[in-house]
Amino acid sequence: MTWIEADLTVWSPDTQFDLVTTHYAHPAMPQLAFYDRISTWVAPGGTLLIVGHLHIHDSTGHGHNGQHPPAEASVTVADISPGLDNTKWEIVTAEEHVRTLTGPGGQPVPLHDVVVQAKRLP
Repeated sequence: MTWIEADLTVWSPDTQFDLVTTHYAHPAMPQLAFYDRISTWVAPGGTLLIVGHLHIHDSTGHGHNGQHPPAEASVTVADISPGLDNTKWEIVTAEEHVRTLTGPGGQPVPLHDVVVQAKRLP
C-alpha cells in the first residue's frame, strides 16, 4: 500500500490506483472538475469513492455549527453521476442522506452528505 500526500489540484500520478477516494474535499478548483480529475487516476477494475457535502436547497441553515458547507464544496448525486460515463463506469452506490451529530449544548445537528462509489470498467 502506498500513501501519498499532495496538492491534488496540481499533482499528477505516474500510475493508476485500485482505490481513489476523497472525503469532504474543498479543492482550490471547481468541485466537479476535481472529481473528474481524480477519476482519471483509477485503474481499470478499480474504485472511485466520493464522500462529500450535499448541496441542499432549503433555508434551514443546517450543517456544522449551524452553517451550510461552502456552496463551491457542495454537490448532489445528480451533479456527480453524469460525469461518470456509463461506458467507463459502473455506479455501485449513489446516495444522499442526513446524519445527526450532537452539537454544542447537546443539540442535534443534521449533516447532509453525498456518497458515490463507482467501479471503473476493465
